[in-house]
Amino acid sequence: MLRQFKIGIFLCILLCRFAWAASPDSTGLHLSFEQRLALTYALLAQGEDEAKKEQILERAKAYMQGVYGQEVQTVKVKNFDQFLKLFKGEWPNTHSVALDVEVLEKRGPRPMMIFEAESSRVQKQIDQYIEWQQEQIKSMAEKEKGAEAISVEKMGTQVMALLQDPQGQKIAEKWMLSESEALLADRMKELDRVGEKMAESSFAQQQDATMRIFMETMFSEYFSRLSPASKKLIVSSYLGGDLRVSDIKKFEIMVQNSGPQLQKLLQVVARQANLAPEMLEVFRGLENSVRPVPWNQVEEILQQEKGNYKITYFERKPLGVGTMAQVHRAKILVNGERKDVVVRFIKPGISQRVAEDKQILSEVAQILDNNPEFRKTGAPKLSPVVNDITATVTAELSQEDTIQRQKFAKKRYEKTVLLKTPEYNNYIEFHVPEIYESSHKSNLMVQEMVIGKKLDKEVAMYSEIAPQLKKGVIEEMARVWAHEVMFGGGFYHSDLHQGNFMLQVTDPKIRLHILDFGMGGVIPADMQRQVMVLGAGTELLNADLIARAYWKVSEQSQNTINETQFRSLVQAKVARIRAGHEASPSLELWTAWAMDSGLKLPYEFVSLNRGIVIVNKLLTDAGSKMTVTSLMKSLAKSNPGLVYRRLVIEEKISHKDLVKLGWGELKAALQSEQPPTTVLGMRCEMVFQ
Repeated sequence: MLRQFKIGIFLCILLCRFAWAASPDSTGLHLSFEQRLALTYALLAQGEDEAKKEQILERAKAYMQGVYGQEVQTVKVKNFDQFLKLFKGEWPNTHSVALDVEVLEKRGPRPMMIFEAESSRVQKQIDQYIEWQQEQIKSMAEKEKGAEAISVEKMGTQVMALLQDPQGQKIAEKWMLSESEALLADRMKELDRVGEKMAESSFAQQQDATMRIFMETMFSEYFSRLSPASKKLIVSSYLGGDLRVSDIKKFEIMVQNSGPQLQKLLQVVARQANLAPEMLEVFRGLENSVRPVPWNQVEEILQQEKGNYKITYFERKPLGVGTMAQVHRAKILVNGERKDVVVRFIKPGISQRVAEDKQILSEVAQILDNNPEFRKTGAPKLSPVVNDITATVTAELSQEDTIQRQKFAKKRYEKTVLLKTPEYNNYIEFHVPEIYESSHKSNLMVQEMVIGKKLDKEVAMYSEIAPQLKKGVIEEMARVWAHEVMFGGGFYHSDLHQGNFMLQVTDPKIRLHILDFGMGGVIPADMQRQVMVLGAGTELLNADLIARAYWKVSEQSQNTINETQFRSLVQAKVARIRAGHEASPSLELWTAWAMDSGLKLPYEFVSLNRGIVIVNKLLTDAGSKMTVTSLMKSLAKSNPGLVYRRLVIEEKISHKDLVKLGWGELKAALQSEQPPTTVLGMRCEMVFQ
């Protein structure tokens, strides 16, 4: 039986050499659990020294001896889908091939299976599939081209002859591992070529020059720089699916198994770039196709938390899986009272992927930034963007910081405002889930479980009676967000997309739960002031205000340009805009330009800028004509004292400029006997009366 296993490894190798070039069909060509495991051992050995290869082969032999030492199991199936699921088996799908194998070895060998269906039609379908799979192995192997190509039968005969000779077994084992190494090395080289393939494909050719250069460089350079362990993870994912997938599906698998920074960068690209539908679908799918942490690893995490929380129930299936973290439903005891909670933890091993992505993306960004053709397209430099994403991802690694942000947000975001649309009036209660902290150091974030649905799904139920409900909800949430940023404590959520809040519409009120504070922060009062100055400067096209504000915000010792040079650049840009040679950019595009020009802007400012982009997109998608800039201008009239002090007294903006901004009434309001309200809920009610 062990000899059959060894030949099985070799046949699997031959299968995979050709399977990736074939065209897909309705069912797909899938490896059995045993076939995949055999090839995974070979994959694990790829690139290792001889001693390590010997150890891995011994582990493979021990596992397969356990398989063949068990009685063959007859398994009853009801349909073909059930057969295929059992045929492929349950795979751990952890963050590494080595860990996958460890998990499988801990489970113990799975017995060989014979599948019997209750229906003769299903049984025939199963028998035909197994026969077809074996024929595919044979026919694909016989298509091999090259001087050293030989048939499956000849290879099998040679291996059997070697294995019949005890002295030849070691030679056979080494030969098979060497053959697998050549195969898998070839598969890994394919990763290096993927950028060029994608750039030359029909859907990539539809993009503009900026996107073509970006895709070709990013994907070819990124995947070629991945560590062997990361490349093996991608190859392993290929082995777990249809071996005859299309190029776009291969690309999707590669992207899904890339590091967290690249995934976040591609999500940004998907939101902002004009991509072909196929590419857009791949990038958008990242939010819903992240690899979950397998249950055995979750159990190990919970085992370490026994002294921290009294968990009475923990749902095995994840409630949500993100790039950095995973959440589950659970129940805990708090002072003897049972609470329904959501438990969040940072995914094991993710910090290593963050470090790898930081190194790789920094190198690739430098290549793009130094590419004359890429610079000619007018695209901003990529290095500042990569640095920002890395800083954001690194911040998410700290669960303690996330907890503190959420606790602060609970103090700042929780309020009730009036929602009034032409057809429907109600109050919106903004809510941030409560955190249940352990008295000891914990790797878990345990928070109140809230009830609600994603915005689009919830408002769809009220489309007839309140067609503008979505627009109204988003506008009120944007007001709360903008008010807190500029006229409150300076707190901001920088990733407020639809996946990070939930809505529950009831008769008494609407509840909007704001979630996931892994990305965000607090800007200090002086930065609030400079953001206000920037808003005024960009609207007035006042080069002095724009240059002064950006320079004050920047980390001046790290700028690659001096203040005089930067001021000259701003003046030249403003002149081009006034002459009609350039479009007037938004505040976020001004920020990208400032970074591209050599300013080193602090993480908080760049993160806030990203938050502005996301909130603006929410407003646009909801059909609103509002922007964050227009909202802040509107809110300024509710806070005249603060605005007048910051702009006129502290920043010396003239009253003439205030009039141009439409804020000429601020001084009069400041001197009014009635003090201006700074409570957002009260202000909203007054507006809607």
